[in-house]
Amino acid sequence: MKILKKKKMTIIMVAFTVISLFAVVFLSSTKKTSANNEAPVISVTPVNTQILELKPFSEYLEITGTVKAHNQIDVIVEEPGILKNIIMDKGSYVSAGDTLAIINNLIIQASYREAAAILKQGKLELDSKKVLFEKKAIPENEYLAAQYNYDRALAGYELAKARVGKLAITAPHRGVVNDRYYDLGAYATPLSPIFNLIDNNTMKITAGVAERFLRDVRKGTPVDISFDAFPEQNLNSTVHYVYNSIDPASRTFQIEIEIANNSGTLKPEMIANLKLERRKFENQIVIPMDAVIDSEEGRYVYLVKDNRAVKSFIDIRAIHEDSILVDGLDPQDNLIVLGQHDLTDGDLIEIIK
Repeated sequence: MKILKKKKMTIIMVAFTVISLFAVVFLSSTKKTSANNEAPVISVTPVNTQILELKPFSEYLEITGTVKAHNQIDVIVEEPGILKNIIMDKGSYVSAGDTLAIINNLIIQASYREAAAILKQGKLELDSKKVLFEKKAIPENEYLAAQYNYDRALAGYELAKARVGKLAITAPHRGVVNDRYYDLGAYATPLSPIFNLIDNNTMKITAGVAERFLRDVRKGTPVDISFDAFPEQNLNSTVHYVYNSIDPASRTFQIEIEIANNSGTLKPEMIANLKLERRKFENQIVIPMDAVIDSEEGRYVYLVKDNRAVKSFIDIRAIHEDSILVDGLDPQDNLIVLGQHDLTDGDLIEIIK
């Protein structure tokens, strides 16, 4: 009996195992069939696009320059003496010919008075000799000698008068007194500066431009000007002068730009940011720089054609800030400007507005 029971149990276990394997195989084949009947998943990449149009484009050269006064000079002492009186001190606005200071020199002043007396004496003698000569009371040589004495006295007087005039220090042009180098009562020596005078109604900006841009910058080239000290102040001007020599050390050539400074806000030696129009183009294809992808094969962008991304290679002709002028594209091309880095050629796309 025990043997029969064991055989029955064995048969039952074998049968259960066979049934279990059959169920596993059946379920597995069912899943495969179900999976094969499902539709494949299609990947679509969302992008933003831009329709290309012809537009003007300017390429700029950005450099820095230094602000200079239109005229900035040291007014010098021409005759020695003691600084007696300061009439226009630092910060004073003056016109051409205004007296800035007076120098006292007793010797020069006395020489002037002496020359004036000698001139009067020579005039008196000349007039007397002239009357006598006309009456033929004296020879012509005596009259001519009186004439020459008078001429010499006149020259001496004019020289003394000029020297006295130099004791008054005057402004050679309008401007503001920027500095004074002598204190009141000091002895001023000839050819030494006594005032620094700035004409700041008009300023000039000087800047060095790299030699390779020599053909692009000329007199009349438009310039946009800004200042770090006054971010809100932006000016427009043109190149006023281009130097005709190259600095051998820096390999640059100098340019000058003139600007009005009626408000007086601009000061000498300020830094100016210059944006010179290097080249100007009309009716060109201009695209955002971010739309361009670099590769070993070259630079390219993606265009939209039949709802797919199509790779298109381009040539860059000019760059300014975040815009570039390119060849290889046409007006009305639909350029992908966002999402292009996630694409490959031929990918299906969805345009998101």
